[in-house]
Amino acid sequence: MKSALLAILFCLVSTGFAAGAAPSYESLAKLPVVRFGDPVTDKDHILLFEPGQPISFTITIEGTLFSQPATAELTLTTSRPVFVYREWASLDGVTWVLRSDLIKSDVAAMIPGYNYPKPGMLKVRMDLDRTR
Repeated sequence: MKSALLAILFCLVSTGFAAGAAPSYESLAKLPVVRFGDPVTDKDHILLFEPGQPISFTITIEGTLFSQPATAELTLTTSRPVFVYREWASLDGVTWVLRSDLIKSDVAAMIPGYNYPKPGMLKVRMDLDRTR
């Protein structure tokens, strides 16, 4: 029984380490790079956001409180190339880190009401980690 528990524990721990390791440059160099906005195949690929390339974001506010939903589309561009592979990201296509370690995101919403008697506000902030 003890040896079975140890074997299971070892498998869980080693799986955790494997999931936490960044993919190697050699394995990713074999994958096609697809520019954001171009058709994506079902095959494994790296998604590239090029500087100056338009990236659209759609914002929708809806619900039974409102007489009709409202939608707005915003277009932004990145300041640097950003490569994305699954949960990994890179600025050069060579060094890969977890996306959440490279891109810090924050979302804030201010809803009009008694304590905020102003127009509503939705703010999304995305920053590159300064150490990269």
